[in-house]
Amino acid sequence: MSKPKTKDELTAHKGSALDVLDSYLNSLINSSDRKTAGKADKLSYWIKDWVKFLDFESRFSPSSLKRYKRGDIIKIHLGYNIGSEEGGLHYAVIVEKDNSIHNPVITIVPLTSLKPNKDLTHLRSGEVFLGNELFSKFALKFKEQFYSTKNTHSELSQQIKELKTNENILRSDVQTLERQQKEISIQLDYLEKMKTEISKMKQGSIALVNQITTVSKIRIYDPKTTKDMFSGITLSDDGLNKIDQEIIKKFTK
Repeated sequence: MSKPKTKDELTAHKGSALDVLDSYLNSLINSSDRKTAGKADKLSYWIKDWVKFLDFESRFSPSSLKRYKRGDIIKIHLGYNIGSEEGGLHYAVIVEKDNSIHNPVITIVPLTSLKPNKDLTHLRSGEVFLGNELFSKFALKFKEQFYSTKNTHSELSQQIKELKTNENILRSDVQTLERQQKEISIQLDYLEKMKTEISKMKQGSIALVNQITTVSKIRIYDPKTTKDMFSGITLSDDGLNKIDQEIIKKFTK
């Protein structure tokens, strides 16, 4: 165990670490290769997200989240990837049989969309094709959520319009509805982004069993509650069986 550092030593260590980071980011930014330069943007995003996670850690309670079950599909932040590791916001399937609501970590298998040029007859070791069942489930959930949210937005617009013509209505009442409408607008914007993401699943999904990992629940982006977009979307028993078979094949004798 390393010797505890003084405040001055910690400050000096912080300075040298930031110098290394600054130098590396500048080298990426100044690269003539667009892909390399783009890494600076991704790394900067991850540093900010990572600091948020660390700051939130002391206040985080896993019991504030929904109870997750085997087969549940979640969207999770895997962080800045190194080499061929999956990174960033990713869909994943939970593979634990019994994860307690008080457990701060969870074991998942990352998912990726089938690329147009992917040859399903030559999948890599650890890759499992799941078909397009997840696309069908996401598309159905999206349709229900989108039209419900859009109708709520329209109803609020009508209520606000009617209230504004009534001289006896308090301005605070209108402002309350306007705040609600703004929140609904944010939800609609999110759903529009989701529409693009979901469309990428149309050709099918691949489970990356070779990248099975255990992560903090702080990294979970969606669903956090039973009311969130992805809540209730689960992989079928057939899909889970395929993943189980690959886990046995790859990680046991």
